[in-house]
Amino acid sequence: MKKLCCCRLDCKQAGLAALTFCIGMLTGLLLPIYIVAVLETAMLILLGYFCLFKW
Repeated sequence: MKKLCCCRLDCKQAGLAALTFCIGMLTGLLLPIYIVAVLETAMLILLGYFCLFKW
């Protein structure tokens, strides 16, 4: 049976999305909204870069 590498990538993407969401929720409780928006945008750009080019 063939092993598809796209299944592994889908699991990584789901895990990164869940991690980003949880960190965003936690920072939303502690910091003002504009700081949360900047942090989440930077994290999504960084994680997207890693998904596309490093992993």
